[in-house]
Amino acid sequence: MNETIATALRQPDGLVALSDGGVALVEADAAGGALTVVDAHGARREICRIDGHPTGLAVDGAGCFWVAGGPQNSVLRISPEGKVLKTITGTKEQPFVLPKNLAFGPAGLLYMSDCGVRLSDLIDGADIRPDFYEASYNGRIYQIDPQAGRVLRTLATGLLMANGIAFDAEGLLYYSETLTGTIYRQVVGGRPQAFAHVSRSQTTGGLRGPAGLAFNRGGMLYCAKYGEGDICLIDPAGKVAGHIPTNGRLPDDIAFTQDGKYALIAEHEHGALEKIPVPSPGGLPLHTPLL
Repeated sequence: MNETIATALRQPDGLVALSDGGVALVEADAAGGALTVVDAHGARREICRIDGHPTGLAVDGAGCFWVAGGPQNSVLRISPEGKVLKTITGTKEQPFVLPKNLAFGPAGLLYMSDCGVRLSDLIDGADIRPDFYEASYNGRIYQIDPQAGRVLRTLATGLLMANGIAFDAEGLLYYSETLTGTIYRQVVGGRPQAFAHVSRSQTTGGLRGPAGLAFNRGGMLYCAKYGEGDICLIDPAGKVAGHIPTNGRLPDDIAFTQDGKYALIAEHEHGALEKIPVPSPGGLPLHTPLL
């Protein structure tokens, strides 16, 4: 069994490890959401409530939080004290549909996955709808200028539930497509290429497939596999190199502690934050641009 740091969390997601040993995350349920910090001892502190359905989180160099899934499917910039500083809703022609995950890139721009399906077609209360696969999906990957608060371009469209998003050490962009079990790799501005297949294509049964992503310093990609109860390890050639079981069936996100010694897992079945030791060389540091 993996170590459990915290329980009774409401659909924890968007993990970001903090320098003081704590973990920032978002929570969501039918009543709304929250931006939360769990300290190194497992104590939970709510920074602010968030209308909407928050699922993604990134932190910039000023210590501000960027949250995907705010009111009206927005992206929010929130101060360390919990004040909303900026709201981004997409473009007039292409408003965000269901923001999922966020990552800053090496040049300081913000990247976001959008599931591309209405929340009401995916979730009933706190549960995945049994007919979720019949919904109309148009998942997208966006590049956002965080300073100007506007979308610069759409990097991918037509994805069947765009989900996790991460950058490797070379600045290549990776994102998961949950319903097909595929992870894509893309030079920013170039054409996406299938990098790895980690699950069978969705046919029957409950929602399952690749979700949150995080790289270690050696180029190994750690992928949380929602509905399958494990973390999949994918080597730089796109081959599955191993699996780490999780305590619950629904791991949705993964991040590394800043000292690189542990991986943190957001797990939905038990509303838990799990922690597992990882071998050297530890996690790849995230980009945290000073804005």
